[in-house]
Amino acid sequence: MIFENVFEPIHAGHLTLRLAENEADVYAAQRLRYRIFCEEMGAVANLAVQQQKRDFDQYDEACYHLIVIDNSRVGDARVVGTYRLLTRSNMAKIGSFYTETEYNIDTMKAQPIEIMELGRSCVEQQYRTRSVIQMLWAGIGAFIAAKNVKLMFGCASFHGVNVKEHIHALSYLYHYHMTPEQYRPVALPAHYVSMNLMPKEEVVPRAALAVLPPLIKGYLRLNGTVGDGAVIDYAFNTTDVSIVVQTDLLKAQYADRYMPE
Repeated sequence: MIFENVFEPIHAGHLTLRLAENEADVYAAQRLRYRIFCEEMGAVANLAVQQQKRDFDQYDEACYHLIVIDNSRVGDARVVGTYRLLTRSNMAKIGSFYTETEYNIDTMKAQPIEIMELGRSCVEQQYRTRSVIQMLWAGIGAFIAAKNVKLMFGCASFHGVNVKEHIHALSYLYHYHMTPEQYRPVALPAHYVSMNLMPKEEVVPRAALAVLPPLIKGYLRLNGTVGDGAVIDYAFNTTDVSIVVQTDLLKAQYADRYMPE
């Protein structure tokens, strides 16, 4: 596992945001992921994950784990929010990014820059507030600055595997927020589900935005874009889209807030 003091902890009241410093921190984050993804959202876990009640895979070993800690709690319960970060440099330890199980990202990997995958984002229900989300993004911003990351990407999800429930939102993303071709991920042929499900003239942007999951909406606020094709993830009970954020195109108000000089 990757333990490195990339940036100083960020404090807000009884909450602290920092990178995991040891295996116990990572296990606590994985147990939070299990509670959210499996117990709350209905993901189907393999036997090892079920037995240990923590969501883990081979990618965790090469990742940095960003965690929000409630200092008034003890044990595993102290971790109330998490994100995992996988840089190109560390990806070499395992040979691929998690995103590549669903998308072809050769266009991004061909760029001679540091790229970073964001994944396994979750926050305990009572902590899903603007201030906690801002803490997570402040940490990501500090990490981006420290590692000179130029391109971020990952998968974000709609709950459920019935694409018909997301026709309007997926069509809106396709018509209004497609990633530029030189960076664009494309869903692997075996998984590809078209997002072009409605003509552009029938899409009502305001209505589509209203039903977007908060995480996807947050990426769009950062000038995020989406790849070509959705992917049905039956194990996690989600419909996934690929997200790309060019850090030099972060909207000014967010860059000022989240990315230190």
